[in-house]
Amino acid sequence: MKRLIITAPGELRLVAGEAPVPEAGELLLAPLAVGLCRTDAELADGSMIYLRDGRASLPLTPGHEWVAYVADTGSDVRGFAKGDVVVGECSIGCGQCARCSSGNYHQCDTRAETGIMKQEGAMAGLFRFPAASAHKVPGDISVDDAVFAEPAAVALRAVLRAHWQPGETVLVVGAGTIGWLATAIAMDSYGIAVAVLEPDDQRMQRVRDMGARAPGADERFDVVIEASGNARGLQMALAHLASNGRLVAVGLTGCVAHPIDIDRMVVSDQSLTGSLGSPGVWRQMLELLGRGRVRPASLVTGRYPLAQAQQAYAALLANAPGTGKLLVMPGEDDRH
Repeated sequence: MKRLIITAPGELRLVAGEAPVPEAGELLLAPLAVGLCRTDAELADGSMIYLRDGRASLPLTPGHEWVAYVADTGSDVRGFAKGDVVVGECSIGCGQCARCSSGNYHQCDTRAETGIMKQEGAMAGLFRFPAASAHKVPGDISVDDAVFAEPAAVALRAVLRAHWQPGETVLVVGAGTIGWLATAIAMDSYGIAVAVLEPDDQRMQRVRDMGARAPGADERFDVVIEASGNARGLQMALAHLASNGRLVAVGLTGCVAHPIDIDRMVVSDQSLTGSLGSPGVWRQMLELLGRGRVRPASLVTGRYPLAQAQQAYAALLANAPGTGKLLVMPGEDDRH
């Protein structure tokens, strides 16, 4: 069986090994598609915050955005059968601490994060995954849309954390995958025209195609969702935030620090909220995708077999204009 491993910053290797065997409570999964995002880029170049603060370490097998079918089940697994198409959460808590009991398992002190820390990712022919963190994909959701389940859940939670109220205006900064999804979800949920700030013409056209608009130069917004994942995007988000406005930051920048005018935030009664992961929203997210009005498969601009995963990462890190979602597609040859 083949698997991609990030061995050190800038070093990716495709290695062969024995097929894993699921333990009690686990599924053995055969990935159909694995999405790449900026977190994968930061893991590959070593800038990801968990690598910097010691919570994660290399080597690791990445892949936290995926759709797969069940190849086998371990003992004590209920509700899943061979052949089921499933997606799975990134944050996996211990299930016993106070944070897990309150639903905040994404902040569990001993949590794992799929493809990031303590839990192998899907960039392999086969991988083991806890059944408790997996979700069956309804039959009305295509594989190409289902591979976006994890970023869709992240975007949905960011939109929900903005606590939008009728009559309020919304700006999304960044039209990458999370930004596109946040825009689509906000428009679908609230029935409003969302403004999007995005310098890449092709990415901006994708959100225009579903009814979004560009903001005015001096326009201010009640809700701003920062999804660009870069320092410039954060500064632009703050510049467009209205008095009493709420800024939700969902993009990781890979930077140690950012200059923020706290005095301006105080005198303007503004709030800044981080949004990590997707706890508690997966059922709602699958219902949303199942309605068919949010179809993220249109974002895919590249597909690579697992044997060409290094090329996929090179394209991800290059981030050429117009780059959308890049997928790695493990196949039967990677499972033997």
